[in-house]
Amino acid sequence: MKTALVIILVVVFHPAYSQKPTGEEILQKAEQNFHDVKDYTVTLDIVADIERIKVPPMHATMYFKQPEKVHFDAKGFVFLPREGMGLQFGQLTQRYAVDSAAWETVEGVMMHRLALHPRDEKAVVRRVFMWIDGNRWTPERVLIPGADGRAVEARFTYRQIDHFWLPSQLVVSFSAPERDSTAAAPNTNPFARGLPTMPRGNTRSGKVTVSYSDYRVNTGLSDSLFTSETQHR
Repeated sequence: MKTALVIILVVVFHPAYSQKPTGEEILQKAEQNFHDVKDYTVTLDIVADIERIKVPPMHATMYFKQPEKVHFDAKGFVFLPREGMGLQFGQLTQRYAVDSAAWETVEGVMMHRLALHPRDEKAVVRRVFMWIDGNRWTPERVLIPGADGRAVEARFTYRQIDHFWLPSQLVVSFSAPERDSTAAAPNTNPFARGLPTMPRGNTRSGKVTVSYSDYRVNTGLSDSLFTSETQHR
């Protein structure tokens, strides 16, 4: 009887027998991670390294309020990647459906790898890959491949502010095939915010690094800050 009980305990508690979360559950956990961040203010320092374009370092203040209100204060032109500017991660299950889920170990950390597609049938982007930290449930990497061989990738670094994990750095890289035969194609870079539309032949690769500092979280930002006259989108 004791032997049978030991066997049962091993089967129930051994990691090999523990039930792995589904892709939908992983997405929900990542979304829930940002649920209690109602608003924040943060300072941004942006450095853009883009082929054939000279962009000076930029400085801005970003205001965010749930669900997806974002406002920027900056002097002059600001080059910002669209994804990650604000906690769109708080709306993951509404924006994406899961096609498949797998896991892999990256530098000793278990990562859940999700293949997603936008629920909006009119979205230009039709395929998204997301890597989510299996311990703290933060999206660490987002990859958006293009049908023409182009790709956009975002990598996040986090730090703990109070008891929240919030981005401390975002690096967005975009690349294109060596031979660009689609100069007439529209600019479909889903990460481009503040980027003027240019022919495909002008910009083939680049990187934008956004550093976050001086967070102020849940201060009760007024809705008036996000009116159409002041909101930068």
